Order: sequence, then structure tokens, then C-alpha cells
Amino acid sequence: MCPMITFPVDAVTPATGLLPTRSLAGLHEDALWTGGDPDLRVLKPTGIHPLLGAVTRAFSDHRPLTLSPDVVWLTVLQGVARHLRVHADRLRDRLVGHRGRELLTVVISGAPDWPEVVAAFEAKLPDSFGEVFTVGFSTSSAVDRMAGRVVLMDAWSSYFAYRVVTLCGIPSITLTGTVEDWTVIRERVDRLAAMDLGLEKWCRSLAPIADHFVRASRGDADRSFWQRILKLRSASGGDRAPGWITRLYPYLGDEDEPNPLLDLPIDDMTGPGIVTLDVPATLSRVKVAYENRVTGQTSLLALNAGVVAVAQESDGSLRPVVGCHLTRGVPELDEMLNRVGREGRMGAPAEFLPWVDSADLNALYRRFASGTLFDGAWRLRGFVDLADLGNGTGGEWWASPIFDLGDDRFVSVAGEFGSERRYWFVARWQGRLMLDDPAEVRVCATSLAALLEGALDNGGDVTQLDSGSLADYLAI
Repeated sequence: MCPMITFPVDAVTPATGLLPTRSLAGLHEDALWTGGDPDLRVLKPTGIHPLLGAVTRAFSDHRPLTLSPDVVWLTVLQGVARHLRVHADRLRDRLVGHRGRELLTVVISGAPDWPEVVAAFEAKLPDSFGEVFTVGFSTSSAVDRMAGRVVLMDAWSSYFAYRVVTLCGIPSITLTGTVEDWTVIRERVDRLAAMDLGLEKWCRSLAPIADHFVRASRGDADRSFWQRILKLRSASGGDRAPGWITRLYPYLGDEDEPNPLLDLPIDDMTGPGIVTLDVPATLSRVKVAYENRVTGQTSLLALNAGVVAVAQESDGSLRPVVGCHLTRGVPELDEMLNRVGREGRMGAPAEFLPWVDSADLNALYRRFASGTLFDGAWRLRGFVDLADLGNGTGGEWWASPIFDLGDDRFVSVAGEFGSERRYWFVARWQGRLMLDDPAEVRVCATSLAALLEGALDNGGDVTQLDSGSLADYLAI
């Protein structure tokens, strides 16, 4: 039984009826792997971040609420990760010494043990943040700890790519964990503020909030402070919340808008607050290229982790919970080829398919023999030229230019004979000769679907898809 403390907040009669629930596994029907208890009963998602959703529902329904150090600190860490992505270019020279994204590879044998894989990735990342990203409280489960590591990977995702090779009014509030757990969070807020990452303003709001968590964990809850956790107000455009719980989110909406409440004193409840729907139920998502050397198959997977749902206890109290799950990381190729047909000026199907065994290329040329994208900036050419990249790479590799970009540059593909390993990149060609050194070439995608999605979403610019050097991929 983990330590906890319960204290009164609002003078309301607690609700006793139970809300409808569904299994945690039912939230992610496309999941290939799910951490924790898949049968855990949780509320139907509302689209609001589960921590804010739990507080909002508990406040509105007069339901007790349980909060853990893991949920609170993981929410803060996701805010840090989002901040690092938003300011990746400005912080690059402070955090890393390389350009683009460096490829990190974890080699495993047999079926992946995803918690172990994630721990291995954590060990390969720089130790710039020390224990700040550690989720290791007295309440922390294996899923909580894994989620913290995935969020750490997300924080570094602007600088590193990941690959796995085979040879996720309130009657009362209960704080789980020890006084030491909450004290650690308070100390880490100060450490974040001192890291010169541009988080000082946010930490000025987080510090007094963390102080009150420590105070309450000692049995001295400031009831007036906890009564200001939400203060939900109805307004046009959705419910608004000026309460301090909304300060755990430094950015709002889909456009990374700074949280305006961070400009106000912590006890200022006079403003309009933020729209709860502007705190979406997003997870940290990290794409990992997965190659099975036994079968020769390759795929792009995505590790998803964060505060995933709101669980309901037997007494009707609500508890936001941490989760991790694994999904496929790319859209369907047919979906992307349909977009190519709609958005480009494409020709008829090819009369002859490529003579190399490649499902991606066969699907492409089965739809189009030629055509242009992005107002002619990309020109699809026939599959005619092939370069041998087998020497010194440890395998039998070929490469071919596919989309002509002009200036001797082509969106190209490299493949291994006898497997479905494919790497898409931009390089210069002269006839059948690839002019660029694979060590200087940057991989854009490990599938045609991922390449086309990134290009179509960014007007033909694939530089943001940088996933490491081609030589690193060919060497394993």
C-alpha cells in the first residue's frame, strides 16, 4: 500500500454513483503493445488532457480526486519536451554538438521487450538533465518509469532519431507518495529554472504549486489554495479554467501558443482562464525504425506515452493514470499515393514495374509512370538507374534516383537485396553514379509512405525528416 494523505477541500456532498467506463486497452485499438493493466476501467476520453479532465470532472460532479507524483511530474516533463521541440534550433548549440538528427540504434535478439528497449535508448541519450526526467517516486510503477523515459526521448527528438534492430468542486484530494517524493519535484522545478532553457517564467508558476504539494503531503494542506485548483467557468467557446492546475501546461492548442496565465500572479483568479479544450489529450510520440533481421522485414513504429486516461476507484473517486503503448508509425501507402494523385500532376501507370523486389516502388509505379509534385519541383522518373552500394557496407545494397529535384539532386532510395529494408534520402547523381558519400547523406524516411507524408505536409521540404546518416543505417 503506497503512502497517501487525504484532506477536505470543498464543503460539498461527495457523489456516490459510478460513471460509465471502458477498458484502458479499448482506448488504443490500434496498439501493438500496451503497458500496465489493459483491463483497467477508465472513463470515456473527452479530448481534454486526463489530468485536467479528472480535476474538471471531480469538481463538476463533487467527486473525490487522487493525484500521484508520477502524473503531476510527467505532465510537467511533457511540457518541458514540448518546449524543447518548439525551441530546438535556439537550444541546439547548448544541448548537442551535431547538426541534424543523430541516429541512435538499439540492437536486440528475439521479440522486443519494449520497457528494456526504452531503457536502452535512455542510456544512449546525453545526461544533460540529470535526474530531472526521472520518474522514480515511491508510487512509480514500471509503466510510470517507462513513460518518463519515452517523454525524455521525445524531449531529445529534434536532435536524435531512434531505431530498433532485431538479430508508451472536489470533496477531497488524495496525494499518493511520500513527503520526499513531492520535495524532489519541488527541487527539480528550481533545477529546471536554472538550466537556462528559457523556462524561468513557467517555473515561477510551478514553484509555489510544488510548495503546496509538499505542504499538503506533510498533512498541512492550505484548503483555500486547493479550492483554487480549477474554478471552472462556462463561456462561449468552451469551459474556461483560471485555476492553478492549468499552469502545468506551458503551451496551449495545436499551434504551441504560450499559456497566458503564466504572465499572471499565481493567486490571480480574475482573468478569463483558458479553454479546457485548448489542453488536448496528446501523448509524447517517438518514432522508431524496427528491422527484423530474421524475416528481412522493416517497419516504422511509434512509442506513445504520457498521462493517458482517468481511472475510477470503487468509491467513485477519479485518478489520472500514466500509460505507454506501441503503434505503427506511418500512414498507409495507398492513402499517401491517393494524395499524390490529388495534389500532383501525375501520369498513367507504368508499363513495366521495377526489376528489384520492392513493394513500395511497385506500388508507386503501379499507379504512376511519371508526373510532377509541388508545382514541378519534384519530377517522378522511370526506374532505370541503379548504383551498387554493397562494398564496405556489410550487405548487398543498391540505390536509385526516383524524384528529380533539379541541380543533379534526386530523392533517392537505397535497398538491400533480399529484404524490405529501404532508406529514402536526397543525393546528387550523374547517370548511374551517386556522387555523394553515404556518410554525408541524410536519411529522410524508412518507407515511401513516411517520405510522402512528410513531403506533402511541408510543400516538398524533407529536411525536417532528417533521421541520421545513410552510412549509419547501411552499417547495421
